[in-house]
Amino acid sequence: MRHLKAGKRLGVTSSHRKAMMRNLVTSLLEHGQIKTTVTRAKEMRKLADKMIGLAKRSEATEGGDLHAKRQVMSFLNNKESYRRLFEEWGPAFAQRQGGYTRIYKLGNRLGDNTQMALIQLIGFDKAEEVSAKAPKSEVREEVTEALKETQQEAPAKASTKKAKVEEAVEVTEEAAKAKGEEA
Repeated sequence: MRHLKAGKRLGVTSSHRKAMMRNLVTSLLEHGQIKTTVTRAKEMRKLADKMIGLAKRSEATEGGDLHAKRQVMSFLNNKESYRRLFEEWGPAFAQRQGGYTRIYKLGNRLGDNTQMALIQLIGFDKAEEVSAKAPKSEVREEVTEALKETQQEAPAKASTKKAKVEEAVEVTEEAAKAKGEEA
């Protein structure tokens, strides 16, 4: 019996499960976000948090914690994710006490109707999008200019409830007059 056993079995053998979790965590640290099933995302969240915790511990000690680095390297599959963990994610989460990932539930998968999820590191934002955008001040100026132009073209309507009621009464009176003229 499986009483008080932590973790989900995910319908695979223990070696397959271990390899799958290693691959998922490696991909998450390398890419910043991945799409997988909700159950797998919840299981891998535990391991990803442990890896980030080890990176933070190494960051906190002077010269780095060699044991923590070796533990992470023995778990991750490639050096790129290892490098990103210690150079980017560890320092980024230095002031955060936990909860390094978020899970967004997506729709169901077409093939087997399994609920899918997007698991993402909290500080993740695409560098291409940030660099492609103009500075906020320029965007604000363009938006305000466009708003001024549209306000000049169309007269402003009263937004109070009383004005809306009066406008509705006028419309109904005009409709009643139109019906009276037709008859």
